[in-house]
Amino acid sequence: MARRVLVVEDDALLGLDIAQQLTAAGLDVVGPAVSVAKALDILARTSCDMAVLDVNLGKETAERVALELRAQGTPFIVMSGYSRDQHPPAFHGAPLLSKPARPEDLIGSVMKLLGKG
Repeated sequence: MARRVLVVEDDALLGLDIAQQLTAAGLDVVGPAVSVAKALDILARTSCDMAVLDVNLGKETAERVALELRAQGTPFIVMSGYSRDQHPPAFHGAPLLSKPARPEDLIGSVMKLLGKG
């Protein structure tokens, strides 16, 4: 059974690109969610093994999503164009990929977090 990865990204094209890369690597993608509300709704309805989170989602941050994932014990990777010191505390300690991430870096980081790399 494929591992499930939640993608939270407000840029629709980038979210679809990330989802395509993860799917091509044999993972089951949940989302992409373009808002905190959508991501929290997905988490309430289904489980995931890990997540890839953009920090800034338009006029909000994905901090509530990061807090929910931490409460569930679900690991996540942060993808952001901002430096780590600009992220809210809920993101600290999570692996960070700078945007735009190369596909091999994304897949490598995801597989490592899933214990497959």
